Amino acid sequence: MRLNKYLAQNLFISRRKADEKIASGQVKVNNHIANVGTIVEEEDIVHVDGEIIKSRGRHEYYKFYKPKGYICSHQKQGDAPIIFDLIGKSYLKFGGRLDKDSEGLMLLSTDGDWLNGIFNAKNKISKKYLIKIKNPFPKGKKFKQNINHNGEVLKINNYKLINKYTYEVTLMTGKNHEIRRIFRFNNLKIISLKRNRIGKYSLKDLSPGDLVKININE
Repeated sequence: MRLNKYLAQNLFISRRKADEKIASGQVKVNNHIANVGTIVEEEDIVHVDGEIIKSRGRHEYYKFYKPKGYICSHQKQGDAPIIFDLIGKSYLKFGGRLDKDSEGLMLLSTDGDWLNGIFNAKNKISKKYLIKIKNPFPKGKKFKQNINHNGEVLKINNYKLINKYTYEVTLMTGKNHEIRRIFRFNNLKIISLKRNRIGKYSLKDLSPGDLVKININE
């Protein structure tokens, strides 16, 4: 396999970017500086900036407890930390973006098709959230779980009142700030939002910041 293809597959970068790394002298094969035309055999050892790059023959799958205060992005946005500052593994794709002020379960993988399948609304995979509010909902009023906001239909599929300050909410979709916009429409101020389940995956046994490998066939 050509070295640029090997790097592209295993670092999840473009071949052009791989060529740039090779041309800059960042890449060694068997401790020798490589060139763009280098062929990589199965037994060869490839280093980039001193780090061994192993062949990722199989996809990787993880669940992650995103803490509050982190942005879901591969790129820095101002001074705020991003999730990859915490977990490394910046080659991973992620699904189920949570905003900076939210916490809870995310799924990460090298398998984009798997992530797309889970988070495509057509597949109707439920996501459960625990919502805490500042003031209780007024007695005698009906909570509106389906609204039209600026021409966009927003929908909470199900909700349960745990106590007067806490809701458990189920979504099948995942539109931008969907829960926050629905609660704001109902004049409810959210003080914390935590996603605790995506389909069969949950936050069980995870603490904020934990990244745990999962077997999707179990």
